[in-house]
Amino acid sequence: MEGAKAVINLAGAPVTLKWTEENKRLIKDSRVHSTAAIGEGIRSCKLPPEVWINASGISIYGDTGDTEVSETSPIGAGFLAEVSLAWERAQADAMAPSTRKVRFRKGIVLGKGGGAFDELSKYTGWFLGGAQGSGRHWMSWIHIRDVAEAYIWAIESDVEGPVNLVSPEPIRNADFMAKLRAAMHRPWSPPAPEFAIKLVGMIRNIQADVVLESVRVKPDVLLKFGFPYNFPTLDEALADLVPPA
Repeated sequence: MEGAKAVINLAGAPVTLKWTEENKRLIKDSRVHSTAAIGEGIRSCKLPPEVWINASGISIYGDTGDTEVSETSPIGAGFLAEVSLAWERAQADAMAPSTRKVRFRKGIVLGKGGGAFDELSKYTGWFLGGAQGSGRHWMSWIHIRDVAEAYIWAIESDVEGPVNLVSPEPIRNADFMAKLRAAMHRPWSPPAPEFAIKLVGMIRNIQADVVLESVRVKPDVLLKFGFPYNFPTLDEALADLVPPA
């Protein structure tokens, strides 16, 4: 890291691991310990990096229901909120006075080749693209190209502190799935009840019910700084991600 323009830390075990006590420790420690190690490395540099961008998550706000939150909103409750808070504190506590610190609170990233979009489009392709649970929970998403360009933008700008890395258009789950079905030319599908989602989680040994968390997030900092979104709306994102029929 000596003399680096920027350091970007995305390390962390998947939060969809089944929440056993052992996996909870892994989810938390993989984030906190790696961040603390980077802080120690920067502290020992004679010429420290100009900027340090550390990942975080919008789960820091907890389940917000219909309430809209921004970077100035209070920290929420729950396991993932606790993890995100410890993650951010590890960066904040690092002795790096010459290095600008940015904390990207990332939402649901939509991109090909893995992650949430591949899972949702797979089930939708199988004519199982209904809402999850009630479908009323909010999804705060962002296209993967905007994620990549946001990191470059943060290096080149003077932004610091927490930044919500989401699009300006959060959407309810039922509406998200309706738009995805339309883009993939699939008919209406019945919603997947909460018990079925938990059952799938048990079968696949994952914490599947994280998809039911409602977090309605505004990207106030990105909007204030005029970040140039490539895909500010879900329609634009799906037009890029879903191959033409």
